Amino acid sequence: MEELTDLLKELQDIKERQKALLKREELCKADIMEILKENNIDREGNSYGFVRIQKRYEKDYGPAIRTMEITVKEAKKLADDMGDYEIMGVKESIVYTPPKDLF
Repeated sequence: MEELTDLLKELQDIKERQKALLKREELCKADIMEILKENNIDREGNSYGFVRIQKRYEKDYGPAIRTMEITVKEAKKLADDMGDYEIMGVKESIVYTPPKDLF
């Protein structure tokens, strides 16, 4: 069990570093976006890599399709609740829950 404790400690350390890096990545990307927009350019690159502004359109397909989407979601939830589904396979993974003070 000592090995498990050591591995959990290492996993906690990894998660803390990932969280810090994700925050830093968000800030870095925001700064890059600001620089690109200030200079009125869509893309730029150098020996460290390449960045570009990507645009994704928010689409509205109208009330008929929105209603269909809601109907499908409700039907899937009902099927889940009623057990009306077929299990196609099972995947196993580790779920890590950090100490409450970590996040």
